[in-house]
Amino acid sequence: MPAAVTVGRVTAVAWPPQADLAVALAEAADRSPPFPGVGPLPDRPIRLLLASNRARFDSLTRGRLPSWSEGAAFPDRGAIVLLSDRPSVRLSVALRHELAHLALRWRVGRPLPLWFEEGYAAVAAGEWDRLDALRLDWQVARGVHMNLDEVDHALRSDAANAAAAYGLATTAVSLLDRWGGGGAQGLTRLIDALARAPTFDAALRGTYHMTEGDFEGRWQRDVAAHYGWLGWAEAAGAFWAVVGTALAWLVWRRRRRDRERKALLDEGWTVPAPDDPTA
Repeated sequence: MPAAVTVGRVTAVAWPPQADLAVALAEAADRSPPFPGVGPLPDRPIRLLLASNRARFDSLTRGRLPSWSEGAAFPDRGAIVLLSDRPSVRLSVALRHELAHLALRWRVGRPLPLWFEEGYAAVAAGEWDRLDALRLDWQVARGVHMNLDEVDHALRSDAANAAAAYGLATTAVSLLDRWGGGGAQGLTRLIDALARAPTFDAALRGTYHMTEGDFEGRWQRDVAAHYGWLGWAEAAGAFWAVVGTALAWLVWRRRRRDRERKALLDEGWTVPAPDDPTA
């Protein structure tokens, strides 16, 4: 049977033997640092559910998420579900990601485009490895042909497409953050506008004086500049440079070992004179 533990405003529920993990994650959630453009979480109760296997995770999320998903947030209920079958540092990142969903929705008060919600959560959780994955994605290198609506769709697609879509969503929110000056306040003006404006487009117009269509075009050009053929070639070149260095070291080591073996064989060996008998 599951057991519940409460730390501050967070009640964590876990099945044995993950009681200690539940306490640690509840403490982390209760002490979560401020979120970019939002600030601290409001003093509202949070329920954290740990699913120690995939079947339990699917049951708790009612099978509404893709098979690769490892976390879910339900802002209206103030609940988070985490797949905890492999507890690791990654679980702390997943917790921060899902808490960011709560923070954003509670601040704005309504759903936003999925690409923005997921990109924001990735930025808030510091999931920069999502950007690293784009550097070796040859499909992105050819140019971003997806619009933001298609990114939304890909975010709920298979694992490979979703990985690229999460990276692209992260680049979109990062671009908005850069335009806002970056740092803790980079998204503040936009999120304040989102809390007031009736639509995402209206918030963009009020903050950056551009429409969603204008932003989409600028974002695609920004991605092409950072992750197009040149960026892909640089990343691939760095990869093969590392591989080449490793291979060169292996060849050098092999030759050195061969020389050492030859020297050992040559020790004490006398070349027979022409008339000496040989066995």
